[in-house]
Parts: sequence; structure tokens; C-alpha cells
Amino acid sequence: MNYEKIKKFENKERLEELNPIDTLKRAGFKEGMVLCDIGAGTGIFSIPATKISDNDIYALEKSDEMIEILKNRIVEKNIKNLKVKKVESNILPIGDKVCDLVIMVTVLHHIDDKEFMIDEIKRILKKDGKLMIIEFHKRETSMGPPVEMRISEEELEEIGANNNLKIIDKFVLGDNFYGFISIYK
Repeated sequence: MNYEKIKKFENKERLEELNPIDTLKRAGFKEGMVLCDIGAGTGIFSIPATKISDNDIYALEKSDEMIEILKNRIVEKNIKNLKVKKVESNILPIGDKVCDLVIMVTVLHHIDDKEFMIDEIKRILKKDGKLMIIEFHKRETSMGPPVEMRISEEELEEIGANNNLKIIDKFVLGDNFYGFISIYK
């Protein structure tokens, strides 16, 4: 297992700011709901989601290394409802209208075709489902990618507006992150 990746994604400051359980609850995630974590990484959101809902929690990843970490954690923690799926193209490996909540935590800035990804998210969302995107502030912060790679709040609002997503909540998570919760209009 790559402990450097775990250390990077799960450092104390990052976990405190992201506050996965409270942030999921803020998005309205509760028992009986299905969640999809796109770019799940080490599972800092998808694993806590399994404690909130007994329904399927999908952890989507491109990285074989992250998939291995997630699968090891499923065994270590005896998790029954976390479904790890490898993303091998722009098409998300989930059926239509399956998810109550889709989350992307510090992932959207990595995606080249953001419009296509948003279309895919709308495809997998149930009617009245929500999308939560968390990104790094577009300024120097103590962690995160170079500023030029980041997405500003204004850019994210524009992406949402261009894709019929209505922002229902905006929030700041400490010095490093901000988030939007949207519904498909």
C-alpha cells in the first residue's frame, strides 16, 4: 500500500477542514440513500458514507493504487456496502438514475471535458438528486495543486449554470476548500 498517498490525502489539517461526516450531512445525505464518490481516492468520504447509509456507496477511481487501498480498507473495516469501480473512460461505470448524491472532492480541476462529466453525473443522478463539488480556493493555500490548475467559485458557478445545475448551497471549508451543492433543474 502506498502510505505516502494516504499521508497526503489524510493529513490532519485536510481531514479537519473537509470534515467528511458533517459535510455529507450538510448535503442531506442520510440512511437509505445511494452515494457516488467520483475520484474517491483513499475513501475519506466514501468510507464515512457507509456509516450513514446502509445502501450502496460507489467509490469510483481511475488509479489502480487507490483501488487497492479502497479494497484493502473494505476488508480491514469489514464494510459490506462500498462498491469500488474502476473508471476506464469518460463514461461512469454506474447505471442511469441510481444516485441520490454524487460527490467530487478536489477532482473537477483534473477533468479535461468538464461538460461531458457533468452530463454523466446528471445521467446517474435520481430525480431530485444532488451534486456536491468541493474544490481548492483559487489562491495560494497550504495544500493543493498550482493556482493555475484550480477552479474559481465563479468558474464553477458558470459551469453549473451552463449545465442546468441550480446551486442550493455554497460553503467554505477552512482556508483550503470551498464547496457547492447543486440540483439538476
